Amino acid sequence: MKIICCLLLFILLTKYIEAKKVHRTYVVVRNATAPGKPMYGFKIFDSKEKTCLYRIRVSSKAVDSAILVDNFEKNIMANLEGIWIEKLLNVTFSIYDSKLNKWTDGFIQRNAHLISVDYIIQFNNQQLIATSNNYLKKVNVYNKKKKELLAQFQYRTRWLSQRPVKYDLKIYSNQVPDAIYFFLVLILDHRGHAGDT
Repeated sequence: MKIICCLLLFILLTKYIEAKKVHRTYVVVRNATAPGKPMYGFKIFDSKEKTCLYRIRVSSKAVDSAILVDNFEKNIMANLEGIWIEKLLNVTFSIYDSKLNKWTDGFIQRNAHLISVDYIIQFNNQQLIATSNNYLKKVNVYNKKKKELLAQFQYRTRWLSQRPVKYDLKIYSNQVPDAIYFFLVLILDHRGHAGDT
């Protein structure tokens, strides 16, 4: 009986999520990787994969770092620093707000559970939670206080390993900048979310 109730709850939750209006959709594509280099960047395309809107460039020295660049004007929109490849996850980020002409800082931490992992994001007096299940491809990002779905992403199944890893990112709210979701895709992919790293 408990299994049936859980299954019904899961189906209702899935239908609720699907019914929520999508504000923006992106396709996030992993750059080609070189042998022996554990770090790689991403290109972020529109929903039709015709126009590259942003790029994430990464480097690894004493500290791993990434920058998000607007592909048209080549402006740095956000940066990320810390450790996200190893078991430990300790990253900080800054996002530029062109309307206010200022940078706003945030951080991401990881909480592991038995069959899932939560990523806690603190940004601009808001706390978000990204939930990743070991058995599902989908990651949901919520506002922790309001329990409101903000974004969702999942990797596409690849039938040929030569094809690039791609994520479909759906954004349901304008509460926080899209850069946060791009960085979450980067971090989870480097931590093996697509199953091939």
